[in-house]
Amino acid sequence: MAREEFPAFPFQPYAIQLQLMRAVYGALEKGGVAIVESPTGTGKTLSLICSVLQWLEDRGSDSSRGGDDKDSDEPEWMKEFSTKRDKPVDTKAKVVKKKCGDFFGTPDDSSPQRRQRDSHRKSKSLQAAVEDEDDEEFLLEDYSSDGGGITTMKRKPGGAYSDSSDSDEDEEGDEVEAVPLKIFFCSRTHSQLSQFIRELKRTSFSTSLKTVALGSRKTLCVNQDVLKLGSASRINDRCLDLQKKKKSSSQKVSTRNSPSFVSHHNFFQVDDQRMIKSKTSACPFLKKQRQRKQFKEAVVASQPMDIEDLVHLGQKLGSCPYYGSRNSLPMAQVVVLPYQSLLHAATRESLGINLKDSVVIFDEAHNLVDTVTNTYSSQLSTLQLRQVSSQLSEYLSRFRTRLAPANRRYIQTLLVLVQALLERLMSVGSREKEPGVQDVQTPAAITTINDFVFSLGIDNINLFKLCRYIKESNIVNKVSGYGDKYLSQQNELTPSSTAGFHPLAAFLVSLTTAQSDGRVLIVESSDGECMFKFLMLDAAKHFSEVVQQARTVILAGGTLQPVAELRDRLLFQVPDESLHFFSCGHIVPGESILPLAIAKGPSGKTFDFTYQSRSSPQMIEELGRLLINISVIVPEGIVVFFPSFEYESQVHKCWDKSGILSSILKKKNIFREPRNASAVEAVLQEYKTSITTGGGALLLSVVGGKMSEGINFSDGMGRCVVMVGLPYPSSRDPELLEKIKYIDELNNTKNRKESSSPPSQQRTGFTLQQCGHRGRDYYENLCIKAVNQSIGRAIRHAKDYAAILLLDGRYVTTGGPAAKLPEWIKEHLVVVRGGFGEAHRLLHRFFKHNHR
Repeated sequence: MAREEFPAFPFQPYAIQLQLMRAVYGALEKGGVAIVESPTGTGKTLSLICSVLQWLEDRGSDSSRGGDDKDSDEPEWMKEFSTKRDKPVDTKAKVVKKKCGDFFGTPDDSSPQRRQRDSHRKSKSLQAAVEDEDDEEFLLEDYSSDGGGITTMKRKPGGAYSDSSDSDEDEEGDEVEAVPLKIFFCSRTHSQLSQFIRELKRTSFSTSLKTVALGSRKTLCVNQDVLKLGSASRINDRCLDLQKKKKSSSQKVSTRNSPSFVSHHNFFQVDDQRMIKSKTSACPFLKKQRQRKQFKEAVVASQPMDIEDLVHLGQKLGSCPYYGSRNSLPMAQVVVLPYQSLLHAATRESLGINLKDSVVIFDEAHNLVDTVTNTYSSQLSTLQLRQVSSQLSEYLSRFRTRLAPANRRYIQTLLVLVQALLERLMSVGSREKEPGVQDVQTPAAITTINDFVFSLGIDNINLFKLCRYIKESNIVNKVSGYGDKYLSQQNELTPSSTAGFHPLAAFLVSLTTAQSDGRVLIVESSDGECMFKFLMLDAAKHFSEVVQQARTVILAGGTLQPVAELRDRLLFQVPDESLHFFSCGHIVPGESILPLAIAKGPSGKTFDFTYQSRSSPQMIEELGRLLINISVIVPEGIVVFFPSFEYESQVHKCWDKSGILSSILKKKNIFREPRNASAVEAVLQEYKTSITTGGGALLLSVVGGKMSEGINFSDGMGRCVVMVGLPYPSSRDPELLEKIKYIDELNNTKNRKESSSPPSQQRTGFTLQQCGHRGRDYYENLCIKAVNQSIGRAIRHAKDYAAILLLDGRYVTTGGPAAKLPEWIKEHLVVVRGGFGEAHRLLHRFFKHNHR
């Protein structure tokens, strides 16, 4: 059923917006994969919202399907949300009493010496029993695996973490509700997801449909003690630690001289001035069911909330926004989440995401292929391996006599594996370095998975069973939890112990999930530290899981060209009849855009910003002279994009010495993009203030930096965008070369599942000059995609206007890089092969016409 009108659109749509909505609606009716290309600034997000959610509403917002998978890594308090314990768990006091037996009988009336000796003996035995019980939470449960590899866990009644701090609250469990058909909207950054929420609030769907936003722990955590750890990995590890184990709260009490035992609300006390300990939830935001329920009700009942709204609500209610939003997921019809949360199969499972018959939208999909491969890649350092080795050794020493035989065997196997990995890295790190080599990362070896495993001498270890053991036994948190306790007793301050174990587990999983499409790199940094990097080469294999489960997958972006490469690397398994493509022009009129390909500078020198020539003083000075000239013509703001931070620094230093900076400063203030992403907002605000106060400004930015994607230089913020050269990635990057080699050797789609070439036949010492047509196209497309994203920062709405300057002789060659620019730029592109005077006249006329 086709639809012509979309009443939820908040204003009269432009013709291309209406065309886009009709195309998306039609693709949803047919199912399959839709590729939607709409230039930045054309209202793409709002058009997607109004078409997709109108389709959902037309189908009936009460459409439902089977329940989501509830087998996840949620903490026990969430699982207990809908159930009650049938019988109370023995308190710690009762367990200790059982172990200590007659120590709680009637005191002996023997001589004072006998009583003193017995008292000392009883105190020592009681202390030993208490210490054993203190470590009980770290002891692995019995694990058994039969010859067929079927694994079972012998769990205690009530689960591994049956303690609850909510026993004083008598709440009914949540009712089981029908799970509605879901729309998953994914984007790369939280700022882009927040933009989606803002656009959604402009429509009537904000009140008629239930929306939930999912984010990372780092963005949603409200526990300041955890947030201060800084890095996302440490925050994740600490959050898991606080869930999986209980923190001991201690206080001192005064007791009688004789050993005694008091049971009261899970407290116990031993001897004079001993510690009273109680087990409570370590994170205060995971305690109360009532607050969790209030959080869930607020999320589903209110207008759509972005990440900042969820954090504010969590702080107000004293409840965890990260798990609160996850708990709201089953009732949601619209789910907003980052790429990785949906692309990674294990993360989908842990979140309880079921894609069956759903609609999945990937916004800003131009980098989706690399995002998929990066999601399934991993790395493991020497430091992390040493940490794991130390933890496993200490754990085995402490619990050897209490572990089940299978647990001992698996831990010993892990130790053998870790030692083999360490020895390999140490052998690389001990090599003598060539004098004068200062590369940040030097590739020491690149191997296939089979070659890597055989080189370690661990081909007799069943990695599949080992990975299953790591997942099912909870060894990561058991061993790491004990490691944290051991280090705290030694007064050693270190990062969370899981910081080493999780990368090891991820690396081992990577070795078992890839065949011919996986590579292991051993990389050595300049400081001698070595690490393994697992590189996933085939994105299509993992993305096919999403395509097969979902009803419709929509890939949207400002420019997704070349579509042929996108299909070959991501969608080769999708039949032609299930693939739909839509592309539209820009909403701005032709007189509001002036793209110029400029070959020569003001003094007549040809612009050559190849890696070999761009650092010459003559080329840097010619670029400076051009910016001095256009600073006089262009009003308000100019944004200049350089290929790298290193080159930008080199140019800035040369301009400072030559006086070019002083000449530019006479017309415009100069700002520079900081390397630290957290400082970008402050620089942008200063840049904007300089423009709005009437002085004008020039911003030096970097392709691939924060300002080249996700930042809108609309109106006066970007009256002119200057692209310096062509930002090709380094041709010496070992990871990039391996990707190019793999792409270049891909067979046709019919034989795609077979290895492109057996390991023994693969070329060594591969260079960019050796690659064929496929590899060369991929390398060039990486460059032009970066150009398209950078120049697309300007012209954000129909009344905006800007000039785009492409500086390099290669832009003016027939069939060169300019042939791969977006259609809305190519149709207006003016190629200036002569002197700079022609470009100067065109710029002067353009801004005289448009500037009001």
